[in-house]
Amino acid sequence: MELRKFGCITVIPGRQESRYPYCTSLFIDDERKAVIDPGSDEELLRDIASRNRIDALICTHYHEDHTAFNRLFDDVPLWVHEAEEMCYRFYSTLLHCYGVDDGPFTGEWRDFLVGEFHYRERSPARTFRDGDILDFGRTKARVVHTPGHTFGHCALHFPDEGVLFLADLDLTPFGPWYGDRVSDIDATIASVERLLKIPADVYITSHEAGIIEGDITGLAERYLAVIDQREKKLLEFLEEEPRTLDEIVNRRIIYGKERLPLFFFDMGERGMMAKHLVRLIREGSVRERDGRFSLR
Repeated sequence: MELRKFGCITVIPGRQESRYPYCTSLFIDDERKAVIDPGSDEELLRDIASRNRIDALICTHYHEDHTAFNRLFDDVPLWVHEAEEMCYRFYSTLLHCYGVDDGPFTGEWRDFLVGEFHYRERSPARTFRDGDILDFGRTKARVVHTPGHTFGHCALHFPDEGVLFLADLDLTPFGPWYGDRVSDIDATIASVERLLKIPADVYITSHEAGIIEGDITGLAERYLAVIDQREKKLLEFLEEEPRTLDEIVNRRIIYGKERLPLFFFDMGERGMMAKHLVRLIREGSVRERDGRFSLR
């Protein structure tokens, strides 16, 4: 497989066209070598680890599909955004941020995160924040804090190469994902709008498209429009009669149908619909009474 390179940046596509449970990774082959978001392809990442002395392992956020192969770099200093440091240090904090620490499926989540995705508690060697410069030698990346997907989610701008790594603000037709306890719809919108103002020739996404060259304005508009489409479907459902959150979840507005494993997809469905309800109540379009939601 011939991998695309932009200066010292090598793009490592994930398996299954970088669709979940995989993602796109980056390898910085410079004076200081780094692997970013090791969730792409175990074989390719293992080869990189065996051929190079890696100086930094960088995660744009704590999600399992971006950290699945962190274990291949156990001895490498881990760099993460300061807001999410404790998600790596403590499994209990990770569960809290997902929003699954007090539900009925804690056993399933442990099997999923620890068993399937090899989560291990680990102390980051460095934390970064918005505007920090990650210096690899000739290659330099500016941290762009883009909360919403998670509260510490970051993009990385490589100005000399004209590359902007969007991470999980991935511009896919599915639309934004904001199902964690610490996710936020309006912050997601603001983050995408901020990214549109950063000049770049090449955009790298974590999922599906991978590498996009040229203007992304149309893709970003389509991506954010999914939020309004979801909200419209929710309002139409509430127009029929008052609904409980469970009834709204079972409507499957996000995923379209019941998907397995149920504990995983229902968490996303519930988390995102709950955030839409909070947003609509704040705007005055919806009210809640005795656990039922209806139009005002």
